[in-house]
Amino acid sequence: MNEFDIKKIREQLNVSQEKLAEMLGVHPRTVQNWESGTTIPKAKHAMLRDLMLKQHQYAGGAEQSNVNGDNINGNNVTVNNKPDTARLLDLLASKEQSLAKAQEHIDKLLVIIERLTK
Repeated sequence: MNEFDIKKIREQLNVSQEKLAEMLGVHPRTVQNWESGTTIPKAKHAMLRDLMLKQHQYAGGAEQSNVNGDNINGNNVTVNNKPDTARLLDLLASKEQSLAKAQEHIDKLLVIIERLTK
């Protein structure tokens, strides 16, 4: 498992690849490629931040969301997402740090590759 495991995050949100693709506005095959490591998403951390905030829309049947994690009322159901929001934002911060480190390594490798191909 890599440091930034999209599949693990998707499973923690309890959504399918298709639903994740819909939430992020990408094709389901794109999500499959990310999870398999075939491709690396651009601005991954920004998309996943959006995903974490949008997850409120899919929690407990609620139709409306409040990104502050306050009570959400919809479909005659009230959901309090504060604990989940805090946990997910902590997870996101941790993953963003891992992504930044991975990007540093990628940048270094690209410099090495460029030097070797000259």
